[in-house]
Amino acid sequence: MENPKLDTLRKNLDQIDEQIIGLLAERQMNVDAIGSVKLNTKSPTRDYQREKQVIDNIMKHANDKKVDPEIAKEIFSLIIKTSLEKQENQKINTSGYGSKKSALIIGGLGKMGQWFVRFLSNQGFKVDISDANANHESNIDYHKVKLNYDYIIVAAPIAASAGILQELALLKPSGIILDVGSIKSPLKLPLMQLVDAGCKVVSIHPMFGPDIKLLSNKHVIFINLGDTDSVNKVKALFQPTMVEQIDMQLEDHDRLVAYILGLSHILNIAFMTVLSESGEAADKLAQLSSTTFDAQLCIGENVVKENPRLYFEIQKLNNYSQSTLNALGDAVQRIITIVNNNQEQAFVNIMQKAHSYITKN
Repeated sequence: MENPKLDTLRKNLDQIDEQIIGLLAERQMNVDAIGSVKLNTKSPTRDYQREKQVIDNIMKHANDKKVDPEIAKEIFSLIIKTSLEKQENQKINTSGYGSKKSALIIGGLGKMGQWFVRFLSNQGFKVDISDANANHESNIDYHKVKLNYDYIIVAAPIAASAGILQELALLKPSGIILDVGSIKSPLKLPLMQLVDAGCKVVSIHPMFGPDIKLLSNKHVIFINLGDTDSVNKVKALFQPTMVEQIDMQLEDHDRLVAYILGLSHILNIAFMTVLSESGEAADKLAQLSSTTFDAQLCIGENVVKENPRLYFEIQKLNNYSQSTLNALGDAVQRIITIVNNNQEQAFVNIMQKAHSYITKN
């Protein structure tokens, strides 16, 4: 049975929603104009002080209007993020850095390869793709063409990348060869072979996934293999973005990444494995969830959606993985022993030590 009053209120909501969308479109037009001014004046894309001012004002207005300030903050944080994405893309698209330059993406049909295809194409590069898994007419066999590209980016799986880099050392292309592998242990020899062959080679590690749109607060690790000029040219590729550029020694990379990627991946894979083998329904657990469980489940879900073969490579091919995995196993076993032996103070000490580590750092 229809309720006239309810229908009227719903129509009012529809009209208000339409007005909100109209205001968002108007706001976005203003954001685009601000982006153009920033480009013309070479101003930074992101202004944290201004963002804080916007959020503070929004929360004040929300409080005055009896709206939950935290909800308003969450909504406008998303709006600001979207605006920054547009301004960053605007800066990339107008950089002109790739004008009259060319790039070949080996592994260009993979997820990370496709990210680089879009990224370089938006800067004006002429981009070709070479991918072992494709029979499409636009796919190029890099063995059969003249490799006169300004950049050759190797975005294949890690084990395959080692072989590709060795082949490129024999082919000796004139442009910059760019390795983007997550693990460098199996690539050290091929990279040195490229250096010895007189090739221009740079090794980087984008510390983000292929679905990322906004590079603010994201990192790219740059490893200088002795060719500073080429490193600076590769860094210039990311200059229009807000990504943080980190210089690192080759010998340090995998040791640190064993914690940053290896440890965090394996923790979440183990967490999701316990859940998947528990016999408990996922929806039932979700109904009973806590803040910690929700956060962990969200991260774990994102991890197990990724390419399992890549994640296995990250564990298996890193020379430092075994020590990290052993340390994790030891820590879990120590906690199990402490709980089974009713050693409350030992448990407290472990948590306090971890808290102290975070506080000091």
